Amino acid sequence: ATPLGLSEVIQGKVAVGERLVDDKRVALVSATGSTRMGRAVGPRVAQRFGRSLLELGGNNAMIVAPTADLELVTRAAVFSAAGTCGQRCTSLRRLIAHESVKDKIVERISKAYAQIRIGDPREANTLVGPLIDGGSFENMQKALAAAKAEGGEVVGGERASGVDGGFYVKPAIVKMKAQTGIMKEETFAPILYVVGYQNLDEAIVLQNDVP
Repeated sequence: ATPLGLSEVIQGKVAVGERLVDDKRVALVSATGSTRMGRAVGPRVAQRFGRSLLELGGNNAMIVAPTADLELVTRAAVFSAAGTCGQRCTSLRRLIAHESVKDKIVERISKAYAQIRIGDPREANTLVGPLIDGGSFENMQKALAAAKAEGGEVVGGERASGVDGGFYVKPAIVKMKAQTGIMKEETFAPILYVVGYQNLDEAIVLQNDVP
């Protein structure tokens, strides 16, 4: 067997991925995806004494202090939570805001979300493209239903009107009374959970209290 060329581009689904994972000619497998995928890939590559670089899910948070510039917070939160329709491991999932500014931030982000352009991401000034498929849309709806069941107030998240040819959704903002179970899960969709805090130590605990 000859080494694979550095310029090879191979496309495919699970079967192709498994071939790469199991092929001894592939010294390093760099895999980007879910933690479930990582648990499958890591041990399988290690079994043949290969190396793996796993870039898996995230549940990123922003802590907003009472003295924060709310205009800057709004711009940063909207871009990082709604950009690419929330389909990045670096997307903002949780906004942990001081109780004195939480409602103001929710109001600002909600107004910004109402003005976001949703559509073909190849067109200028479009921030939110489609979800990858119908399964992602269903996962988003299940997460929002779970958030409501856990006491959350949900605004947005429904299919966007006037956009055809894909699963286009309105970004959702979810005001939570506490950091509940659904907040600790990563949903690959534009859902931003907002929860309040009283002191910085509490905020840091909330930030770290995810698996």
